[in-house]
Amino acid sequence: MGLRTARPLLFRATTPASLFGDEVPNPEHVPQPTPNRIKGSYHWMNERAVTLLSVPLLATAFVYGPHAINDMLLGIVLPVHAHMGFGSVLLDYFEHRRWPVISRVLKYALFGITGLAMFGAWRINTTDVGLTAYFSRLWNANKSQKTKE
Repeated sequence: MGLRTARPLLFRATTPASLFGDEVPNPEHVPQPTPNRIKGSYHWMNERAVTLLSVPLLATAFVYGPHAINDMLLGIVLPVHAHMGFGSVLLDYFEHRRWPVISRVLKYALFGITGLAMFGAWRINTTDVGLTAYFSRLWNANKSQKTKE
């Protein structure tokens, strides 16, 4: 006897037998992907390493202010950190098996945007005041406008 409701169920419960027939696959016989340094646990460790690298760089920027080497390293580490984060979001929500075309388009768009962000950081560092001074000016923009009035 099933569950009785006033309206029909939107989703019906599926059993392994209804999905796979009479035989449920044995997990031992499912092919496993080969280990790869770019994917899996190495990828997770690389994300954590980039995150840990950003902490002393940001602390140095707050304590010592603008410095050319620190600004260049921030211009590399911060876009890579954002790239890895958004890459994980794309991997979770636009899985390649389900969305083959849009996942590939979004992946290449992410690489393009990351490249543009690194190029913009390089331009700010080489032709302008540097990332730390740039963000300091942005942060204090309202304060300087209030003092002028």
